[in-house]
Amino acid sequence: MRVISGKYRGKRLDSPIDNDVRPTGDKVKESIFNVIQFDVAGSRFLDLFCGSGSMGIEAISRGASYTLFADVSKSSIALTQGNLKGINEAHKVVGRDFRDTLYTADGKWDFIFVDPPYKTDYIGDICKAVVERDMLADGGYIIYEHSDKEYELPDCMFIAKRKTFGIVTVDFIAKSRGKTALAGSYDPITKGHLDVLDKALDKFDRAVILLACNPDKQYLFSLEERLEFARLAVKDYLNVKVDVCDGYVYEYCKNHGIDKAYRGYRNADDLKYEEDMAKFNAQHGLQTQIVEGIREISSSLIREKLKNGEDVKKYLPDSAARAIVKAYKEKL
Repeated sequence: MRVISGKYRGKRLDSPIDNDVRPTGDKVKESIFNVIQFDVAGSRFLDLFCGSGSMGIEAISRGASYTLFADVSKSSIALTQGNLKGINEAHKVVGRDFRDTLYTADGKWDFIFVDPPYKTDYIGDICKAVVERDMLADGGYIIYEHSDKEYELPDCMFIAKRKTFGIVTVDFIAKSRGKTALAGSYDPITKGHLDVLDKALDKFDRAVILLACNPDKQYLFSLEERLEFARLAVKDYLNVKVDVCDGYVYEYCKNHGIDKAYRGYRNADDLKYEEDMAKFNAQHGLQTQIVEGIREISSSLIREKLKNGEDVKKYLPDSAARAIVKAYKEKL
C-alpha cells in the first residue's frame, strides 16, 4: 500500500498480516478521495475502523487539519502507529471500539470513514450515535464501505452518492435537507423535467416524482408506461422516488411529510398557471417553489413530434428515450 496524493505521496504503508483485516484497496481509496478531494484540506477526519490507518493517513497527506484513528484491535493500533511514523500533523490514535469512540469523540467531523468487517451490521448503531451527538458537520459524509448489503438509515440521513467496485460498495451518507415533490403528467418525462429536478435537488436531498392520475384527462401513454419511463429516467438518482398521485398533490404531500413542492415553467402562460396552482396548494399547507425550466422542451412538444414521425431522442432522458419511442411505435 502507498499514499496516493498530497504531502506524503508515495509513502509506503505496511499491510495487515491478519486476513481478517481488509485494507481499502488503492483503486477504491482513490475513488473515495476523488469525490471529496476539494473538501479534505482543513477537514476533521475520523477513521473509525482504522486497520492499517491508510485512509486517515491519506486524509492527513491531503491536508486534513485533525485526524482520529480508532480500532479495538491491538495489532491494528500498532500497525497504524507504525505507519504514522514520520507524520507530524495533528492526529490521535485510540484503542477503542466504534461505540466508545463515537460517544467520546468531541466536536463535529467532516468525514467519518466506516469500513467494518463485511459480516458485521454496525452501520445502524453508527448512524444512531452520529445523529444523537450531532457529530456530522454540514456538508460532511459518513463514508461507508461494505459488501453491497441492504440497510436502513434514520429519516434525517440519506445516501448522497454511491460507488461500486465489484463486490465493494462505498456509500456517502449525508444529513438530510428535507424532501420535495415534483408533480405532473409526465406524458412523457423529458430532459426539461430533469432540469427542474436537478434544481430542486440543489435545495433538497430527496425528491418524489409524482405522476398525476386524472380519470378525466386523456394521456398519450398509460400510467404503467409513464411510470416505467420516469423510473428509467431517474434510475441513477439514488435519492429520487417515483410514485402515483391519484388525488390532490397537497394531500399526498401531507401524508408523506412533504411541505414544499417544485414546479417549472417555460413561458408567461405557464407561469400564470403555476402561480394559481401554488396559491391553491398554499391554502392547504403546501408551499411551491416555481423555477424557470428549459423553454424549448415540453411533453406536448414530444407528443406532437412523435405523431409527426420526427426524432425526439435529443429531448428525452437518455436512459428512457428508447423505451418511449418503442412504446409509441407499438401504438401505431
